[in-house]
Amino acid sequence: MNFSKNTEDIIADFRGLPRTATYSSKRPPVQLDNILVLLTEKYKLEQPSAERTLVEHWGEIFGNLAGRCNPVRIKDGRTLIVSVTNQTLRSELQFRKRAVLKKIQALPHCKDVREIVIRG
Repeated sequence: MNFSKNTEDIIADFRGLPRTATYSSKRPPVQLDNILVLLTEKYKLEQPSAERTLVEHWGEIFGNLAGRCNPVRIKDGRTLIVSVTNQTLRSELQFRKRAVLKKIQALPHCKDVREIVIRG
């Protein structure tokens, strides 16, 4: 009969037997810096990206409005979704959308961004 891991541990404790070692307890510990290196390589965090470029240049792109709007994500590599704090700001950005899009497309790694969706 097969029991869950928790049930087997309870039975082992009751009978005074050692618990069954799990896979995670059999593995040797790994240093955190090694894990960070692996994750950085796996997800290509050191490579330039449109998201990173936008965050670095957000103040230049939106000027005095930068503090009241935030990038949410780039959908399908083409659509920048921006979150705003209120409807008035949303209307203001709708008027500036074309100029903002030109600034974004002038940045490195952002040439594929073709649309801005403003959510508020």
